[in-house]
Amino acid sequence: MLTSTIKRNAFRVLATLAFAAAPAFASMIIVNNFSFETPPIGGFPTNCGTGCNYSTAAIPDWGGTAGVAGQWQTGGLFISADPAGGPTSAFVNDHLISQTVGATVSAGLVYTLLVDIGLRTDSGSFAGTADLLIGGSSPHTIAATGLAPTLGGWSTFTATYIGSAADAGASITIELRSAGIDPNGIQHQGNFDNVRLDPDPVPEPASFLLIGSALLALKAFRRRRPIA
Repeated sequence: MLTSTIKRNAFRVLATLAFAAAPAFASMIIVNNFSFETPPIGGFPTNCGTGCNYSTAAIPDWGGTAGVAGQWQTGGLFISADPAGGPTSAFVNDHLISQTVGATVSAGLVYTLLVDIGLRTDSGSFAGTADLLIGGSSPHTIAATGLAPTLGGWSTFTATYIGSAADAGASITIELRSAGIDPNGIQHQGNFDNVRLDPDPVPEPASFLLIGSALLALKAFRRRRPIA
């Protein structure tokens, strides 16, 4: 017959194995200038109304393609207050801005991209989009989805990607874009803020099995423990 000491030791070993098998929490991935509060070189020289200034200079920490992009401090004239708590957001007109983060793909992690996308009060249509680009030479794209914001408002768009063994070590790029021209011949504009990328582990079935076994063993041990 097993003694109480043997039972306790056996449970401790099982519990240690269970928690060792459970994946650790992954660190948040750093997105540089995620809320566009780092000002461009030269600040915001162009006025766009009361409390509204902007710049078309390069956005710090973000690259781009042909088109017009920049940062602006809206002052609530065309769009509501910055959702991340600061006065500055990014804008793109028929353009793409992107950032390749320092982390690479790890198999078994769930990568969740969250981006707040806005719609100017004077805009004829909504055209802001965001996506994750996985890999460099033969990349695949995961588009963010969400509800279109109301005029002058913001809406959070989300893209989710589960790291696969085939993509292990691949680069991860965040893309923010706008494209097209509305019926009035005006370029669509996308407005972006509060860009974040969070990794979370995907527990394996074996981990659940070990954790469940440990909990069942603890329950059984407590039931059989003699009353002092």
